[in-house]
Amino acid sequence: MGFLAGLALLLLGLHLIGEGLSSVKGKRYLLARAFSTPEGLLLSGFLLGLFSGSGTGLSLLALGLLEGGIFFLGQAALLSLAATFGASAWVGVVALAQREVAEALLVLGLPLFLFRGSRSGGLVLLGSGLLFLGFLEMGQGATAVVPLLNLLGPAPWVLYLVGILLAFFLGTANGVAALALALLPFLGQEGGMALTLGAGVGVSGILFLAALGGRREAWALSAVLFGHRLLLSLPFLLLLGPLGGLGVVGLHLLSHGVYALGFLPLQAFYLRVVQRLFPRPSISPKYLSLEALETPSLAYALVRRELGRVADAVRDMLAKAVRILAQEEGGEAELEALEEKVDRLTREVVLYTAELSTRTRDERAVRFFVAASELEHLGDLVRRVVRQAEKLWAQGLTFSPEGKEDLLEAGRLVLGRLERMAAALATGDKALAEGVLSEEGEVAAFLDRLRRAHLSRLESGRAESRATTLAHLDLLITLEEVSSGVDRLCRLVREL
Repeated sequence: MGFLAGLALLLLGLHLIGEGLSSVKGKRYLLARAFSTPEGLLLSGFLLGLFSGSGTGLSLLALGLLEGGIFFLGQAALLSLAATFGASAWVGVVALAQREVAEALLVLGLPLFLFRGSRSGGLVLLGSGLLFLGFLEMGQGATAVVPLLNLLGPAPWVLYLVGILLAFFLGTANGVAALALALLPFLGQEGGMALTLGAGVGVSGILFLAALGGRREAWALSAVLFGHRLLLSLPFLLLLGPLGGLGVVGLHLLSHGVYALGFLPLQAFYLRVVQRLFPRPSISPKYLSLEALETPSLAYALVRRELGRVADAVRDMLAKAVRILAQEEGGEAELEALEEKVDRLTREVVLYTAELSTRTRDERAVRFFVAASELEHLGDLVRRVVRQAEKLWAQGLTFSPEGKEDLLEAGRLVLGRLERMAAALATGDKALAEGVLSEEGEVAAFLDRLRRAHLSRLESGRAESRATTLAHLDLLITLEEVSSGVDRLCRLVREL
C-alpha cells in the first residue's frame, strides 16, 4: 500500500507542477516563432516542455494545433517529441529528493497557493514537495512489489514491455522513470534503464486514447510518434550494458533527445507511410478552375456552383441536427465531416473570389465573398444547436413533449427555408429568393408564438419546462439566427 500511495503522490505532484508552470509567459510567442523552421520548432518545443514539465500536455496541444490546421503532421510530431525531451529533465530533479526538502517545499508552497497572484508558484512548490514525498514513499514501500518483479522476471526486454504498458495507461514517461529510480535496488541498473526506455515509447499511448475518443487526427500522430520512438529505442535496448554508466536519468534524457533530433531526417519517410495507412478523403472544390480566371463571367458562374455545394453541406448539417433533436441521441461528432467540408470549401471560395476581385475589381466578387462567409457562419450556428441539446442531455434532462415538438417544428421550418435558399443560390433564381424573403414576417411571428407557448408552460408550473427553459430559449434564438442568415443570403442572391 505504501508503494502505491507513493506512486499516487508522485503522479499528483507531476500534475500540479504542470498546472503551475502552464501559465509561464511567452508560450504564444515561442509557438509563433516555431512556425518558421524545424530548428525553431525543436527549440521552442524543448523550452515549453522544460518550463511546463508536461510532455503529455504539450502532445495534446500539438494534436489540437494539427486538428485546427495550424500545424502539419510533421510539425505536430516534432513539437511533441521536443516537448517530451524538455520535460524529461524533471526526472533529474526527482533523483535529488530528500524528506527535509520535500517538507520545506510544501511549507513554502502553501501560503503562495492561498493568494491568487502567487498561486502558480505555490502549485509548483506544492507539486515538487509531493513529487519528492511520493518518490521517497515508493522507495520505502518498494519491497512490497519485489514478489511481483520476481514473478515477471528481471529480463530487460520484459521490463521494457512493462514500461511501455505503464506509460501507455499512466500517460507519463517521467512518472515511470521515477518509478524505475525507486525500484533500482531491486531491478538493477539495466532493469531500471529498460523500464525507463519502454516508458519513453509507451507515452505515445495518450494520443491513441484520444483517437479512440473520436479525434481522427490523433490516429496518424500517435502512429508516427509510437513507431518512431519504438524504432529508435531498440538500439538503446540492445546496448544497455555499454550504456550502464548513464544510469536511469542519463538514458531518459539521451533517448528523448535522440527521438527529437532523429525525427528530422526521417520525417518524410514517416509521412509517406502514414498517408498510405490513413488516407484522408479529399475535400476539394469541384468547379473552381484556375484557367477560368481568365474569363471572369465563367469564373463567377463557377463560384456560384461551388457556393451551392457549400449551401448543400450546411443544409445536410441542419437536417442531421433536426434528426438528433428528434431522436435525442447523437452529438456534434456526427457533424464533424460536414463541417470540415463547409470550412474547406469556404476557404477555397474565399481565396478564389479574392483573386477574382484583384483581377476584375468587380463588386460581384465582394458579394460572393460575403455569401461564402455567411454560409460558414450558418454551419457554426447549426453545430451550436446540437451542442446546446447535447449539453442538456448530459445533465440527464429532456425537453417536455410540447417543447420538443415546438423546437422540431422550428427546425423543420428553418430547414425548408435553407433548402430553397441553397437552390436559389446555386441557380441564381431571384424569384425563389424573393419567395423565401416574403416569409420573413411570418417566421418572426411563428417564433414569437413558440416563445409565448413556452412562457405559458412555465406559468403552469411544468417541471420539465422549468428545468430546460434556458436551453429551450437558446435553441430558439440560434434557429432564429440561422433563419436570419438565410434571409441575408437571399438578399445577396437578388444582387448577384
